Amino acid sequence: QAAAGARAHWAKTLLRGCPGAVVMDRAVGAPGADTSLYPVAVLIDELRNDDPQLRLNSIRSLSTIATALGVERSREELVPFLQEIADDDDEVLITLAEQLGRGVPWVGGPTYAHTLIGPLEELCNVEEQSVREKATEALRSLTRQMSSEQAVRHICALVTRLASHEWCSSRMSSCGLFSEALAKVPETKQDDLLKTYFRLCGDDAPMVRRQAAQVIGNVAEVVREESSLDELLETFDKLAKDDQDSVRILAINNCIALGKLNSSKEWQAKIIPVLKACAEDKSWRVRYMLVAHAKQLCEVFESSASTSVVPLYLRLLADQEVEVRAVAAARVADVASFSPTREFLETLMPVMERLTLPRENSPHVREHSPHVRASLAGAVLGLAPIFGAELTVEHLISIFLHLIRDESPEVRLKLIGALGDLSATVGIDVLSQSLLPSIKELGKDRQWRVRLAVLECMPSIAKYLGETQFTEELSSLFALWLMDPVFSVRDAASVNFRKLAEVLGLSWCETHVVPQLQALLTHKNYLYRISAALCAGSLSGVAAAPFLDKHLVPLVLELAKDPVPNVRVNAAKTICTMHKSCGGVSATTLEGRLVPCLLRLVADEDPDVKFFAQRAMSQVGAHA
Repeated sequence: QAAAGARAHWAKTLLRGCPGAVVMDRAVGAPGADTSLYPVAVLIDELRNDDPQLRLNSIRSLSTIATALGVERSREELVPFLQEIADDDDEVLITLAEQLGRGVPWVGGPTYAHTLIGPLEELCNVEEQSVREKATEALRSLTRQMSSEQAVRHICALVTRLASHEWCSSRMSSCGLFSEALAKVPETKQDDLLKTYFRLCGDDAPMVRRQAAQVIGNVAEVVREESSLDELLETFDKLAKDDQDSVRILAINNCIALGKLNSSKEWQAKIIPVLKACAEDKSWRVRYMLVAHAKQLCEVFESSASTSVVPLYLRLLADQEVEVRAVAAARVADVASFSPTREFLETLMPVMERLTLPRENSPHVREHSPHVRASLAGAVLGLAPIFGAELTVEHLISIFLHLIRDESPEVRLKLIGALGDLSATVGIDVLSQSLLPSIKELGKDRQWRVRLAVLECMPSIAKYLGETQFTEELSSLFALWLMDPVFSVRDAASVNFRKLAEVLGLSWCETHVVPQLQALLTHKNYLYRISAALCAGSLSGVAAAPFLDKHLVPLVLELAKDPVPNVRVNAAKTICTMHKSCGGVSATTLEGRLVPCLLRLVADEDPDVKFFAQRAMSQVGAHA
């Protein structure tokens, strides 16, 4: 009620003083009223409205209100009024912070930017984190527009007030201002700000220490004194040993941020001990952060990655926590790219074998979590291009063959997605001898998603095997996929026939695909006859007119006579697709064969068949 009263008081004051504004109850056509300012008067009045949505709309239009009031009245009346509504709805406050961050032109330019600090400071004190984040973001924007003198006078004082506030939310907000403030003030003033920052790094509240740790990289970027950097490193080390894991978990990000500042061995040698401590941390979340950022750590500490980061990664690949092992397994290719040697692969193999050994051989050491094995399956084939064909065949194929027979469909599915890349690396001989038996087995997998994934790899495998060997080894699977019990597999088979036609040519389709489609025309299950229609539509996108006239058009005409309405519907759709996708059907075929077929379907007794036939007629340009 107090907030509503404050809104009402200040809004009335603004309304009375707004040039041309009138009392809202007065008739719009009253003599002397400046009707152009009625929208502004309405916006000002809505600032005091009890409906949060109306207040939100008004806050979004603050620039319009400020323009109407002028810069002086905006500074002296509008901004103080906005400071009074800091206990409003969170969404309103977030929008208010965003508007104030863009409000420097309202108050007369950068010279008066400090006048916007008041309401933003109030927003920095609220409990809701998203509001505080928007407020500190706006204050950083204001700081960048201020002169050094203004920053010393206003921003330093603001930081001191917030950092000394009894509420931890205010102290947390102050942490986000240090980097911009330090960049603006002269070196003589930096010491005072840094003392305040270091005090917050040792605050009693873990949330404040966490917030201070979160910005240590940004602070380090603007610190100029060598002694201050040394003290910052000491603080970083202390935060990395904090008794709360919510604070320690930020140590890895800080290692990356600080490591980027200076690539010298001396500087980075001061940071690496923290990495080693994180790898042995009692909290799995901290260890998780290390392996999750293994690639960035290798990039930052490139000169010493093989002796510092990589050994820590290998140890965590066998961590006791499933979550740590899973993310470590997913990063195996990222880490290997920084050490693509036989020695590293030979060190890595025992750890990967421990994750993939069949249960009957080593039940006491095998990875029990399918999520870890799935993570490894998704990344292990990324090692093939890194180590090359020889090392892949020598070491990695065995890992692949274990994973491809894993009892978890999630593992098998992850592995199949990279089959094409493996084919490009190992060559035809290895693909034929080692992998094809497994691929054929997976093509008949009990899980339909696995069958689908294998099907989608066929064009890339056909590219490396060549027409003859692909046909001998894998073409029989397509008959199974066309009659798969799951529609998604049958639909994907029709799409992949088109891709295979692009790779192997239409002559291959004429010899090996068309007979399979013709065999489906007489199948007793109408769903498989629909598969033939889908394939005809898909192939029409790459087929020339002679192929269409000779093979696909007769097939569709036969399907249009099917006793099942659903098949006739798909025949009408296929005619439309054939015409749309290529326009390659000869005029004779269109007028002499397809249009008469559509005319029969338009007269069909089934309403769905009639509808799709009429639509096809209109799209091919024919008239009933």
